[in-house]
Amino acid sequence: MLACPVTECLLVLELQRGKVGMANATYQVELEATAACIVRLLDASIGEEDERKHTVQGDAWFGSIRAAAALGAKGHRAVLQVKNNSGLFPKAFITDALENDPVGVHIVLKGTAHNGIELIAIGYRYSTKTMLFFVATADAGSTTLGKPYKMKYTDDHRNVCVRFVECPDIISKFFLDSNTIDRHNQSW
Repeated sequence: MLACPVTECLLVLELQRGKVGMANATYQVELEATAACIVRLLDASIGEEDERKHTVQGDAWFGSIRAAAALGAKGHRAVLQVKNNSGLFPKAFITDALENDPVGVHIVLKGTAHNGIELIAIGYRYSTKTMLFFVATADAGSTTLGKPYKMKYTDDHRNVCVRFVECPDIISKFFLDSNTIDRHNQSW
């Protein structure tokens, strides 16, 4: 899902018709499926004449180096979670670097995409079992520590406990917005 500030949010929907059905869609050939989709959704939601710089946040389905580079090339900022579309993303390097680190530790790598857009790759130790990965345009936000993440867990006596985990500011803001995206899932 795509997130945007509540005051400027416009929902758009695109039905994916498979590889053959989407073969002639705009941007499909040069960007491939998910990156092409996110650029088409942005074009549909803001219009071609809108010259403002927007920040696009996307969940793991949208997240890739290609998508962030394409959004940056159109003059927008991007913060996208990376999961399956990890081609060109330094996932193995980040995983090895954070393997034995405590919860809350993060690593930031900076690079340049094939189209000249500066990107950052962020690896974040979310819990003892989970690492999260993000790609962002270099101008999308700060990687210094932001608002801590409120982690809830159950102790050995089945009590719900809370622990605050340090988090980069750019990821903290992503979590705040992505929480509003998934409210319908949480209500189930």
